[in-house]
Amino acid sequence: MCTYQALYHSDKSGYIVRCGECEKIQVAYSNLVMTFERTDFDSFRNLIAKIKNGRHPMAGSPVVRSIMIPSPCQGIQLLLSYNELNEFSAMLEEADTELQSLEMIKLFDHNYPNDL
Repeated sequence: MCTYQALYHSDKSGYIVRCGECEKIQVAYSNLVMTFERTDFDSFRNLIAKIKNGRHPMAGSPVVRSIMIPSPCQGIQLLLSYNELNEFSAMLEEADTELQSLEMIKLFDHNYPNDL
């Protein structure tokens, strides 16, 4: 059974959690939920950052959904506005920072004797 660690949570936009048992990462944004292995999460986060930092022309308004993001599932894409892309990217980056912090803590837990 999965036991989740929150990596990011917003009542407005969604959440990102990691299972403490299988270590899969679940990303929920708007009405979409995706589950990733750690390496796939990194690849997806890098793709979002690349698209966000690219020079894509904004289609008239920052709230018009005109940016298509490929998903891990063939034939399914996310359709985001410029504002949503920025929000989604920030969500993924915040979760990644939390993941890196948890991974560093885990390293220290295994390297130091328990009797200190």
